Amino acid sequence: MRPTRFLLAIPMAAALLVVSCSGKLAEQKGLTDSDLFSRGQQLLAKKKYDRAIEHFQVLLERFPTSPLAPQAQLSLADARMENKDNLEAEIAYDDFLRLYPAHGKVPYALFRKGEILYRQVGKPGRDQTKTVEAIRAYKRVLEQDPSGPYAKDAAHRITELRNRLAENEAVVVSNYLSRKKYESAESRARRAMSEYPDTASLPTLMSLLAKALEKEGKKEEAAEVQRSLQEKFGETGGKKR
Repeated sequence: MRPTRFLLAIPMAAALLVVSCSGKLAEQKGLTDSDLFSRGQQLLAKKKYDRAIEHFQVLLERFPTSPLAPQAQLSLADARMENKDNLEAEIAYDDFLRLYPAHGKVPYALFRKGEILYRQVGKPGRDQTKTVEAIRAYKRVLEQDPSGPYAKDAAHRITELRNRLAENEAVVVSNYLSRKKYESAESRARRAMSEYPDTASLPTLMSLLAKALEKEGKKEEAAEVQRSLQEKFGETGGKKR
């Protein structure tokens, strides 16, 4: 029985050691804001995210008015993001944006927040709340620094995510058609075409609109949409669904 008890005691002792080490940092006296920040940065560089997070948190709790506080807040958010703590990272970036709205790293924080949201966007046919929020964050990057280092990537993400929203609309319209709700399909397709005229999904939306009009008995309108589809995109313009 003794060997078994000894083996069981090892992970328990290790867990207690982790808790003890974690508690010691908060209890250590004499650590300056510079000490905590430099150690946190070193741990972040070594990808020891949990420990880096701890150092930045202690710094912010002890020295909220330190000149290092803005960068510590941003590094805390970065560490949480790298640790894939999406919700906590988003909150940390929001705190930075709220506390330091005039800081030079605001475009960076907005772009990183957009990237967190980008990780969580739903596939077409799923909830698109995160998609909309990500687009909003990327747009703020362009508003804050239209020619900055993150502007090009932010613009690319916006284009990509707008097309995802358009694809989602096409899924919704197709669903209406399959359920024989042709008026709803027409209305949704027209609205989507108006909102996303510059996306790659426009031919699909036009094709679905023509189908909805055809099912409603609006032959002339359906033919007009088909002609427009042919003129703009050629014979392969409309994707079948």
